[in-house]
Amino acid sequence: MAEHVFDASVYHHAWDRELEPALAIASGDVVHLDLLMAGARQVEEGAAFEVCAFDFDTLYNLAGPIRVEGAKPGDTLAVEILSLETGDWGWCVILPEPGLLPEDFPDGFVRTFDLRGRSTATLVPGVEIPITPFCGTMGTCPDREGTFVPFPPHEGAGNVDTRHLTQGTTFHIPVHLPGAHFSIGDPHAAQGDGEVCVAAIECPMRASLRFSVIDRPSPGPWFATPPGSLTPRGDDGGYYGTMGIADDLMEGSRTAVRNMIALLGERHGLEPRDAYMLCSLAGDLKIFEIVDAGMWNVGMLMPRSVFV
Repeated sequence: MAEHVFDASVYHHAWDRELEPALAIASGDVVHLDLLMAGARQVEEGAAFEVCAFDFDTLYNLAGPIRVEGAKPGDTLAVEILSLETGDWGWCVILPEPGLLPEDFPDGFVRTFDLRGRSTATLVPGVEIPITPFCGTMGTCPDREGTFVPFPPHEGAGNVDTRHLTQGTTFHIPVHLPGAHFSIGDPHAAQGDGEVCVAAIECPMRASLRFSVIDRPSPGPWFATPPGSLTPRGDDGGYYGTMGIADDLMEGSRTAVRNMIALLGERHGLEPRDAYMLCSLAGDLKIFEIVDAGMWNVGMLMPRSVFV
């Protein structure tokens, strides 16, 4: 086993099978990476939305590609997440068009978060979001001609925004190109399942990963977490839960989030914009029920422990 250091000055903005690998490693090696936040040089700490310069063509800064010698199409790349450490600050945004509820929140808004020496991030006084680092984008490059932006996700995983890919988890990803051509980016300090307002707490990060090639196919991307709760920092305080009952899963999701926004306003006096952002950073969308043909029940769960 060897160890490698990947410098934050080496990054790319799109998936492209023609892109030359920036690092070659062997199966079993460990790579230490300094990762740029999404929006690096586009958002400044403390800045208002009006002065941010969002460019979605260059928003994501992916470290890689990393070539893992011996990996071949049909294999599985196992990525063991050894450690994740957030940088000094992060940001979250509500954009006028993307997100689950653009018609409810037509005005852009950015909030930045001080992460220095902290275990929680303050949304507003009395609301503390547990810092639980993960990377929103990890994957192997597809074997397709052309250049593809980092989102949406693809057959090699990519921008899966799965907040359970935390320290101690092993992520298994199908290999589509010789050498796998793995890339990583979009580091997050906190996010709920769904990322409903379009962003997490985006931040820089230091990550250490171990790569292993498995000589068998993978049934799509999958992961194995360490023993214990998926949400250990939220379970002890109980939850609020709202429902969205509809004949369409997206409409059910919108209803569940709107109902949670209303509930948080009534119970905790949160302004709608703050409640919407909190749903993105700490709330979890769940499919409560899908077996009754024609009408589905989507839930939004909010850990009550965020209210201090």
